[in-house]
Amino acid sequence: AGPLIWGLKRSHTRNNGLLQMLVFTATLVVIGFSTIGVIVIRANANTPINMNNPSDPLRLVPYLNREQYGERPLLMGPTFDAQIVGTESEERYGQVGDKYEIVDQRLSYKYNNRDKIFFPRIGHAEQGRDREHRKWMGDENRKPTQADNISFLMQYQLGWMYYRYFMWNFVGRQNGDQGFEPWNVKSGHWLSGVSFLDSGRLYNQSQLPDTMREHKARNKYFFLPLIFGLIGLYFHYKRSREEFLGLLGLFIITGIGIIIYSNQPPREPRERDYVLVGSFFTFCIWIGMAIPMIYDYLKNKLDVKAASPYIALGLVITAPLIMGFQNFDDHSRATHYGARDYASNFLNSVDENAIIFTYGDNDTYPLWYAQEVEGIRRDVRVVNLSLIAVDWYIDQLRRKVNDSPPIKMTVTSEAIRGNKRNQVPVYSRDQSNRPINALQALRFLNETHRLPTSSGSSFESYIPSSNLFIPVNRNQVLANGTVDPADSLTIEPRVPITLSESYLLKGQVAVLDILASNAFERPTYFAVTVQPSTMLGLQDYMELEGLAMRFVPVKSRSDQTYGLIGSGRIDTETVYENVMNKFKWGNFDKEEVYIDRSYGPSIQSQRLMMMRCANAMMATGQPEQAAEMAVKYFEAFPHFNFSYDAQIVPFLSLLVQVGRYDLAKPHMEILAEETRQYLNFFYSIDQDDLKAGFLQEFGGFNRAKDDLINMAKAAKDDEFTVELQAMFQEYTVEQVPN
Repeated sequence: AGPLIWGLKRSHTRNNGLLQMLVFTATLVVIGFSTIGVIVIRANANTPINMNNPSDPLRLVPYLNREQYGERPLLMGPTFDAQIVGTESEERYGQVGDKYEIVDQRLSYKYNNRDKIFFPRIGHAEQGRDREHRKWMGDENRKPTQADNISFLMQYQLGWMYYRYFMWNFVGRQNGDQGFEPWNVKSGHWLSGVSFLDSGRLYNQSQLPDTMREHKARNKYFFLPLIFGLIGLYFHYKRSREEFLGLLGLFIITGIGIIIYSNQPPREPRERDYVLVGSFFTFCIWIGMAIPMIYDYLKNKLDVKAASPYIALGLVITAPLIMGFQNFDDHSRATHYGARDYASNFLNSVDENAIIFTYGDNDTYPLWYAQEVEGIRRDVRVVNLSLIAVDWYIDQLRRKVNDSPPIKMTVTSEAIRGNKRNQVPVYSRDQSNRPINALQALRFLNETHRLPTSSGSSFESYIPSSNLFIPVNRNQVLANGTVDPADSLTIEPRVPITLSESYLLKGQVAVLDILASNAFERPTYFAVTVQPSTMLGLQDYMELEGLAMRFVPVKSRSDQTYGLIGSGRIDTETVYENVMNKFKWGNFDKEEVYIDRSYGPSIQSQRLMMMRCANAMMATGQPEQAAEMAVKYFEAFPHFNFSYDAQIVPFLSLLVQVGRYDLAKPHMEILAEETRQYLNFFYSIDQDDLKAGFLQEFGGFNRAKDDLINMAKAAKDDEFTVELQAMFQEYTVEQVPN
């Protein structure tokens, strides 16, 4: 700071404009880069959320370079089907005590030159994207060519990931779906509001169901923003070409330039239009320039000098006005508390001082927000399975956070530092694979027991058997409430863990360590949204208590009907208490709000949880509580926010079964009308369009049609049965497309 202040004073006293500009520029650069220092200060403060722990320069650089996301070559690189022929490693230093040591390696893959391509656009093979690339190649099982590469650039990267987003912003949007491919006419396309054009591009627009026609994210601008933007662009070009070229450069660099640089792979996990906002803002400037263009035309061509400015303004302002009115209902977040309440429901599903494993951003960050900002259940430790494969995150679990004490772990911090034990073999030297206490195996792993490899290197240690077990202290699990005394006869003396693979990754070792080191001393749960592969095969030892499954020493047969939520058994009393008295519903049950597709998995999880609980209550002779659970579902997810489809049929069927047809019929009537509208729409569109996006919904509403009739018959409501049969008479099974 001292030299900068001195430079500014000296340039001022000597009236040196050049020096002043240089020093001022340097000052701004220093101020800008000094913000990075906040990252290091924050990391060293050990805040509860400390991603990547960039606490020193050697951790900060890869954090700033976003190395965890990998690299995408721009000029020369492999295609998605290239074979790896070798690796290169770069040593990485880290702070160990008061000095820096080599703690890790950054690996990069080597490919044959014949598998590389110039300007690679089709170069992403991770996460099954090779299959997605082949879809864009026409599902051809052949080696990709440069023609395929350019085709992918034009059709997907420029067409689907730029042009489509551009049209969303200045012509209109079909619905709130992200959309992954243009051949699926149901999702994510642009829409103008001009019916004959939209019908020609997509499907028949005249017979849309109410829920599609009135969808809050169905935004129609009738080309007006685009037209005015093109008028303004032409005006700018004619009036000042130098300024126009500058703005055009900004438009291209922040649009197509970013598309080229980011080299986006197919089927992105979320919409990427936000990276293009600079390009779209630039085009908005040209929309404004349409006003002087129209003003000049009216003044000079039509001789309406007095009124021309008002007419020009009145015409062009229709574009932002229609954009504002069309977008407000699906962009407003007033009275919208879904993410917070969903997180609260997760946290309130677990016992005091619990550990809960979550998976992915959408099921972790809301929980962190609820704890850190709202102060909800700060005694719960949230463990993100997407981060648990790295040393810095595992180390954070070892310390106290908020009201949550440290998580006990057997494998030490030193043993997993950097690339140590990234991959751990499962190997029995005597080939006996005899069952071993999981804690004993972890202690063995923590020690150095080198295991040579065929390549001449060696593993630091290994797990000495594929058959592990966690011993159970019967008195302890009864005393601390892990198992209800009524279920004491079902307690098993040990929980077996069979490792089916020949190795474990660091993240799997960490999960095993947490389970074994805290077993039945501290309540441990898996969120109902985790990947089954992260559970070490323990699904039969789970107990559903809400939106989380508790690890218990009782084996129960899982019910695959409900997917992961069917794991193990269910504590109906706890689930009922949580749903009826603790859970909140994000105001979805009270206010008409826009609910986008990102809520789909969370809504599905809560639906399946409530359905399993209701059916379990029926099976245990609690029909009244089962009916209350079904009614609660319709209260929490009302029709004014959630369209009805075949997924609500199990709740309706349950109400009919317990003799509460009076509660079911109002919802049946709504579902019947919605089913009629959708079937009418499906039969009005071309079969190719039906097959290109609506087959799943077509099958669902056809089943709902039959289910409604059968439920009305079961309730002996002859009048409604006849009404339903007449309503659906023209939609016969014979018309279902092949």
